[in-house]
Amino acid sequence: MKSKLHDSPNAVKKIVYVAREKDKDWIFGTKVKRLSKFSSLKASTHHHDKLCDLPEADGYFFIYQNYFCRCIRSTPSILKKKNIVMFTHPNWTKKYSKTHVVWCLNKADTVICLNSNIKDYLISSGVRPELLKVLHIGTSPSAFYPHKRGKGDVGFCSNYGDRKNPDLVLDIIKNLPDRRFHIIGRNWEEYDRYDELKRLPNLVYHNDVPYESYPDLYNKIDVFVSPSVLEGGPVPILEAMMSNCVIVASKTGFAPDLIAEGKNGYLFDVDATYNDVVPLIEKAFEIKGDVRQYVMPYTWENCSKTIDNYFLS
Repeated sequence: MKSKLHDSPNAVKKIVYVAREKDKDWIFGTKVKRLSKFSSLKASTHHHDKLCDLPEADGYFFIYQNYFCRCIRSTPSILKKKNIVMFTHPNWTKKYSKTHVVWCLNKADTVICLNSNIKDYLISSGVRPELLKVLHIGTSPSAFYPHKRGKGDVGFCSNYGDRKNPDLVLDIIKNLPDRRFHIIGRNWEEYDRYDELKRLPNLVYHNDVPYESYPDLYNKIDVFVSPSVLEGGPVPILEAMMSNCVIVASKTGFAPDLIAEGKNGYLFDVDATYNDVVPLIEKAFEIKGDVRQYVMPYTWENCSKTIDNYFLS
């Protein structure tokens, strides 16, 4: 057991939520801001691109596993405090190898997994099971307000990346020419078929728009598609469901935990083609019930209270 200064649960009073400066206007920045806002402890946020000069605190929450690894190097004294780390999804690199990240995670007090599959994966990778908690994170029921479906539009929300399955996104849009599609996100210009994508007449690309505009954009959408081949969440599924969008999603992240097929959406395999997904999108328009009800427990307030309990346990 590693030595700690917080021998009593009551020793943890001041906590810091840690993210990077560049996260401020993106989802990670919103997460730490919301979670710290609803904390019952003395909570603040720290944004720094080099993830150093952490404020003095009794405990730290790291919104992404690599940030914790970086801060162990820059500020090793944090290991004398209480550390909670969110593991979003495997993202091994030369700098943050699987061996190194697992070593770091075993130095934490609690590791939050966004879904049960990630928990099982980390156990098989060597993370101590007693450190792992499954928490589907949260979203805002007031910011993401419900809308009445009926416009017939379809939406995606993500940064561009290979694991976001961009070829499937393109194929879906091409093969549903009578539906209007929205992509909310950024960096899709890096896609090697971007010229082909942007020429599609039924696509609106909301490029690098402020996160505050997301609720209004979700309310242009009736069916939300999440085609990723690998996810921890993704949080946009929660946001879309809170906005009363029907979900069509790949079987990754917490999608299988949240989606009741035929009631609030449909699931497909991660190796599915547009021939598999297009019929599910059309079936999703037939769902008439309230989707929002399924995610009402997953609020920032409830999530923050759970994290407070991790700090105090």
